[in-house]
This record gives sequence, structure tokens and C-alpha cells, in this order.
Amino acid sequence: MIKFLTAVNQILWGNGLVWLLLGTGVFCLFFPDRQCLKSFKILFRKSEKKQSQSPAGLSVFQSCMTSLAAAMGTGNITGVATALTLGGAGAIFWMWISALCGMGLIYAENVLSCKYRTANTFGAAAYLKYGLHSPVLAGIFAFCCAGASFGMGNMTQSHAMAEILSASFSVPASLTGLVVMLLLVLLLSGGAERIAKFSSVMIPLITGIYLFCVMIILFLYRENLIPAFRSVFQNAFGIQAVGGGISGTAVKYAVSVGVRRGVFSNEAGLGSSGLLHGKTDSAAPEILGLCGMLEVIADTFICCTATALVILTTNALQSGQEGTVLVLTAFRSGMGWLADWILPPVIALFAFCTLTGWCFCGMNALQSVIKNQQYLKIYQLLYCLAAFAGAVMKLELVWTLADIANACMAYCNLPAILLLSPQIKNRCTA
Repeated sequence: MIKFLTAVNQILWGNGLVWLLLGTGVFCLFFPDRQCLKSFKILFRKSEKKQSQSPAGLSVFQSCMTSLAAAMGTGNITGVATALTLGGAGAIFWMWISALCGMGLIYAENVLSCKYRTANTFGAAAYLKYGLHSPVLAGIFAFCCAGASFGMGNMTQSHAMAEILSASFSVPASLTGLVVMLLLVLLLSGGAERIAKFSSVMIPLITGIYLFCVMIILFLYRENLIPAFRSVFQNAFGIQAVGGGISGTAVKYAVSVGVRRGVFSNEAGLGSSGLLHGKTDSAAPEILGLCGMLEVIADTFICCTATALVILTTNALQSGQEGTVLVLTAFRSGMGWLADWILPPVIALFAFCTLTGWCFCGMNALQSVIKNQQYLKIYQLLYCLAAFAGAVMKLELVWTLADIANACMAYCNLPAILLLSPQIKNRCTA
């Protein structure tokens, strides 16, 4: 099964999708103009941070934190470690390129989503249904998004939690899965409002703690910072350390892995951002677009880069470890026994925030095509059960499933953005 899914994944993530993501992202980077950027200050107004008076609506700040909760999970930690293991240091450079292009993509997604959203239809499903007038394609996207929520938003997160808790405290994976499943049931029973409150408190807190620990380690290994950056740029273009040769195969693999992990981290190009901002009390689509760009900066350029530098400066990549354990090895090099008491709770909270955010995302997607609330409750039940399954599954299978789900969403979303691009430009300059 793993071999079959790996073959499917390689076909879906061929050169066509990689360059479609990058090309569409570059194209969309030209949409935000100077007038749009002036509206960005709304995020920092106190009134926007207050709880929305509407039971169905969220403030801009809350929606940003919920969106960051869905994005800033193990993709920033385990995803980076996996990218380094598979694609070498050069994969990080292509994660940066993916994020730069992703800023344009996520801007376009949020503007279109806000323009076409209705009371029950959000995200890419909204502009596929009402912009392209294709309910069938909107339905395909919605079910692909629900599938992605089980992969990248659920099982990879619970797997990372189980892995780190097992490595640090010898907690059985089955026990971790059971506890996560029960906590999900409790939190999801409160609906979107409870998820938003949880995210708006936890994401700034754990991000601050994580970056503070990273800064300590980078200070201790500051003499390795320049060599770390050098290895990123050299490997990005296949320049071999010995002999100075250039490997085309290494470049191709670094690009593929870097773009895939970049998409996994910031989710730009998948159409999920609009789902998470769909219930925001905001009249201006450009505001949500610019908030999405900020999320990519915080997610990939700051947190992912921080994780990569810790691994590279401590030479943890030479340890032979992979995934979450590789990051733990790097933190142990800089913080000793403290790493086992700081990193596992941080990763667990990051992962749990992503679990809640992606359930919100999946429900909004299904709500676009399913009107029966009983089916949404069944989805929530299956989502909670999947958290247990992810904790005890093999890492390779979990990541492969996540990549396949991401590709399916991108194939639905990217052509729609290109076809509706005049609407983005007209809206922005209006």
C-alpha cells in the first residue's frame, strides 16, 4: 500500500503541479497594491481584536489566529525536519520560494473567498460555485478538503505528538491518541467560537516560547550560522561540497520536497485559507488577503526557518534521526535535559491547535455541499477517531496521504484562481 501511494504521490506532485504553484503564486504577487497595504493597519486596532457580537462571526484577529493554528502545526517542526532529511539543506531555500509565491496565492484565495462567500459557502468552494459557476467542481474541492483535513490536519499532527511524547517520556502512542481524541471531543463540542478563543490564546503563547528557545540555541551555535546558510544556498542549486560539481537530480529533488513541505506548512494554493477566514466580520476582502500574507510570513519565513537553522547549526542532521525526533535531538544539543521538558509540550500544543483549526476548515468545506447537520456530526466523530489512528500509524504512510490530499486540493484551486484573476485585480483597485 505504501509503495502504491508513493507512486500516486509522485505522479500528482510531478513538475506540472510544482511549477503551476510557483507560477500562479508569482502571477498573484502583483495584485496587492499600495492602496491595499494601507488597510493592513486594521489588524492592530483594538476593536478588531474584541470578541465579535455575532455568534457566527469572528473578529479579524480571531480568524487570523485560527488560520495560524491550522497552519502552524507540525509542518513548522516535523515538516521542516522531513524536508531536510529527504531533500537536504537546499529544500529550505525552495520552501522560502514556495512561501514567497504562497503570499500571492493566499492573498488571491482570501479576496475571492470574501467576494463570493455566502452564509453557508466559504473558501474555494464559494468561488468555484459562484465565480466559475461549477457546483460539481466545488463539491469535488469540498470532499478533497475534508480528506486533506484527515491527512495533513489530523493524522500527521497526532503522529507527531505521539512520537515526541514517546521519545521524551516513553508514553505509549495508543495512550497519546486516546487522550487527544477525548480532548478534541471536548473542544469541538463548543463550536467555532470555542476553537477561535482557544487559538487566539495558545498560538501567540507557544510561538513565543518556541522562538525564544530557538534564539537561545542559535546564540550558542552562532559560529555555525553562516555555514548553515551557505549549505542552504549551495544545495538548493545542486552544488556539491566536494569537487564543486552540480547535480541536476539533487536540484530537482530539493525543489519538489521544498515546495511540498512549504505547501504543507503554509497551505497557500490549497484554498483552505478562505475557509478559515469565511466567518470573519470584515467588509473588505483585501484585509483578509493581507492577513493571509502575514500568516505565511509568520509560518514559513519565521518559524520554519528557525527550525531549519536549529537543525543545521547543531549538526543534528548527521545523527540519522528523522521527523520530530530529529528536532528533539537538535534541541538537546543546545538545551540539554531541558529540551525534553520544553519541546514536547510545545509540539503537542502546536499539533493540537492544528487539529482543531483543520476540523473547523473541514466542516466549513463540507457545509458548502452538505446541508444535513447530522452528516457534519458524523464528520466530527470520524475526525476524532482519525486522531487516534494517526498516533499509531507509520510516519511514511501518514505523510504520503497528506501530500496526496494537498495535491488534489491544489488541482481544483489553482485553475480557478487563474480564471478568476480579473476579479481579484478589479476588487483590489476599486
